[in-house]
Amino acid sequence: MLTASVTHATLSDTDHYIVLLADLLERKAIGDDELVQLIENAEQDHVINPISQDRADIRVSDFIDHAVAQKWVDEAELDPQQVAKWAQKNLVEQERIRKKRKQVQQETKRLWKEVPQERVSAGYRHTCAVKADRTVQCWGNNRDDQCDVPLDLGVVRSISAGEKHTCAVRADETVQCWGDNEDRQCNVPSDLGVVQSVSAGGFHSCAVNADGMAKCWGSNYEGQRDVPADLGVIQSVSAGGFRSCAVKANGIARCWGSNWAGQSIVPSDLGTVQSISAGFFHTCAVKTDGTAKCWGDNNNGQSDVAADLGIAQSLSAGRAHSCAVKVDGTVKCWGLNDGGQCNVPKGLIISND
Repeated sequence: MLTASVTHATLSDTDHYIVLLADLLERKAIGDDELVQLIENAEQDHVINPISQDRADIRVSDFIDHAVAQKWVDEAELDPQQVAKWAQKNLVEQERIRKKRKQVQQETKRLWKEVPQERVSAGYRHTCAVKADRTVQCWGNNRDDQCDVPLDLGVVRSISAGEKHTCAVRADETVQCWGDNEDRQCNVPSDLGVVQSVSAGGFHSCAVNADGMAKCWGSNYEGQRDVPADLGVIQSVSAGGFRSCAVKANGIARCWGSNWAGQSIVPSDLGTVQSISAGFFHTCAVKTDGTAKCWGDNNNGQSDVAADLGIAQSLSAGRAHSCAVKVDGTVKCWGLNDGGQCNVPKGLIISND
């Protein structure tokens, strides 16, 4: 059937009409239910008359009546056989594009699995990093076992250190969390499925699912778990202390939840960013040019970006300290160091592969 290879999301306005007309002209090759579905798909795409802008009064829904469709074809002086040929040619081209797109998606997914996204993460009084062999190492306070990396964790794609818990995206793209679970921040939702990234916050956790949408679980004292309805598809999400931040598809940062120290008010001069990290009372971001910027609470110097940092690969804001991976793979931390969270292990190099 002609509709078998039709994917309305990838067809142009003209393609929709050509395929629709061809199907109508070959009514014996399509069932009524399929015809209705095709028309509904076309209506959703708000198609226009591709042959005569003067006939904009003809709506796609009118084509449910074969007589109306045939009259429109006749008035447009179209050769039914030619229309059918156009439709067939279009379907062949769409199949070629579909296969090419699938190849690109498979290659992207392969690279996505191989390259860790978040290489260092600053929690409250502990810090974790993905080493060059893609295993995890954590250091600092371990009162709630947040530094005890599970023996069955294996290699990971990314790591996130929260207040007293830690989460990671495993090689199979699922999430695993450990440490404090008083607010169920380590209880990964059973329907979460595979994810692009995860973030451990103060007492909640968030992840970007396979569809690019944010989902959070755990405490919700300040609405930090309530993802804005108009947020849409995002690049990344970061769970902080009683709040969350995300980088939208267009590179613009947005935060919601508590704002006790102005940490959820995105600076007007920030511009587009590569990534964002919500700490407890401060926020840090890596701008498009690779430079870092932090704002919010600065009682412990956690918002004072190190002068010699230069270009950052990634940046993470903890409760009262911040850490970044420099271009040479070394880690630099600043701010509160009462639990040794800024004492970077000697010789630690973060892979940039």
